[in-house]
Amino acid sequence: MGKILSFLYPPRCPACRDIMEDDEIYIHPECRGKFSLITEPRCFKCGRTLQDEDGDICPECRKKRHSYEYGLALYRYNETAQAAMIDYKSNGIRRNGNFFASEAVRELGRLLKRLDPEVLVPVPITEKRYHERGFNQSEYLAERIGAALNIPVDNEILFREKSKKDQKKLSGVERVKNTENLFSSVDDMPYKRICIVDDIFTTGSTIEGCTRVLKENGAIEVGFLVIFSGIMSNN
Repeated sequence: MGKILSFLYPPRCPACRDIMEDDEIYIHPECRGKFSLITEPRCFKCGRTLQDEDGDICPECRKKRHSYEYGLALYRYNETAQAAMIDYKSNGIRRNGNFFASEAVRELGRLLKRLDPEVLVPVPITEKRYHERGFNQSEYLAERIGAALNIPVDNEILFREKSKKDQKKLSGVERVKNTENLFSSVDDMPYKRICIVDDIFTTGSTIEGCTRVLKENGAIEVGFLVIFSGIMSNN
């Protein structure tokens, strides 16, 4: 059956979408650079690249009072990232998720282990989105990252209510207002140190909304790990 499926649906490179000759390799070596890796120095709060190497917090994060303690981000959100994420989330190509998770472990795993979260908590999606996609893309990533790093995953402590509006169509200020009361969590929080896992970080309103409810119900330290960070760019 596996050989038949591979013939009908051959593995493809997440960057160029051409067929992979070896299905145990996720990306063509020459395509790896099409994903823009976020390198040191990184902002400790949002995970984005720091332009000023003298500090550990970017100017944007200095202006804001974030509820979360730290942020880790793997790639910048460029055109290659957008296409690969559409294939993953909307077209059901979960192999892209395997690639994202393995790269996150390789590039950020050691740092995440030093931060020592008790648990990984994926950002929940609505029932409508789940039925449309057939899976929660953040949960899929969290499970693979958690298995590789020996960190448990709990998808039963954070919940999402029906979204008021589509976040992608809103401005930064509107996104913040849209996430108010959008998330809820269990009252008796069993963890003190939590790392939220999501696919894309843009304004941070989703992470902020999740963090607030987790802390309101007993969490002490909350950070996040995302695959892509930033508003769409060509960089």
